Amino acid sequence: DVVAFRLYREEILRWSKRVNLTGFSVPEDIVRDGFLDSLACAPLLPPRRGRVLDAGSGVGFPAIPLAVTCSALDFVLVEPIRKKITFLRHVVRVLRLPNVQIRHARIEALQAEDDMARAFDAAVARAVAPLDVVGRWLLPFLKPGGVFVAQVGPQTNRWGALGRLESLGFKVLEERALPDDFGKQGRRVLALQARGDRTATS
Repeated sequence: DVVAFRLYREEILRWSKRVNLTGFSVPEDIVRDGFLDSLACAPLLPPRRGRVLDAGSGVGFPAIPLAVTCSALDFVLVEPIRKKITFLRHVVRVLRLPNVQIRHARIEALQAEDDMARAFDAAVARAVAPLDVVGRWLLPFLKPGGVFVAQVGPQTNRWGALGRLESLGFKVLEERALPDDFGKQGRRVLALQARGDRTATS
């Protein structure tokens, strides 16, 4: 795992010198705000086999660090920007991650596909839209009982957003505060379970 993370960090830095991929330009920031922040999701994912969806993967956070450490899980990374898709495919080859599939698409465009609808045990997304908007996007992909693992910052109006998510068909399972050395101060991870009786998915 150490070798994989070192290679991943170096590829982010190398590509970022010629392609505008991410705001990370310092190795320590990649480790703290990228790797550690992503790995904070791991305890809330399925403990054994399962499928995990990552919407708006960017350079692979949080899914690539999770795929390195959670080899029993299968990850589908969805990203609409071509240069980031090219980078993700390169990283998956370099790190030899057979448990990662890359999809070049907007997440909303995949809801009707047979292999995607209600097909995932968990879903993650990092800062691609407000919390309740992301939940609305991800809910159609989750199996009944599937979990949306949400990374939120200290400024998130979680009570209003959580109320809207509960009206969609989620219930809060768990909330964890992260240590300050795991990314930005006040960072939290929420586990939101998709109820089997949900009806509002659009």
